[in-house]
Amino acid sequence: MAHAKTLYTISRYDGDVEIKTKSEIARDLLLYRQDVKPVVERIKAFSLVMGAVWVASCVGLNVLFKEKPLFNEYDPDMLERLVFDDKVAGVAAEQANGIPTYCNSRYYRAIANGGQGCR
Repeated sequence: MAHAKTLYTISRYDGDVEIKTKSEIARDLLLYRQDVKPVVERIKAFSLVMGAVWVASCVGLNVLFKEKPLFNEYDPDMLERLVFDDKVAGVAAEQANGIPTYCNSRYYRAIANGGQGCR
């Protein structure tokens, strides 16, 4: 609509490029400005807003994970630290919800004689 040339096609094998008259150009420009351009502008604005929301959610998720790191109960260094640090042991017990931590691992559950104490 916004171009001065138009491609006319009668069948799928032929095509003809014709130059529009001044009245056709004016009509198409008016239609473009009234009907097409506002929709394109809204789509652009919506895309920008959704992109900004997505970036903000990614940043928020990264901040959240940095603030409270995930607890790896099978890390050997963490297991050794649990023996000496009561505060870390309390956090581990709280995150386990009263269930032994080996219940989350198929390997450690098998070592613990089939998961004694797991629900």
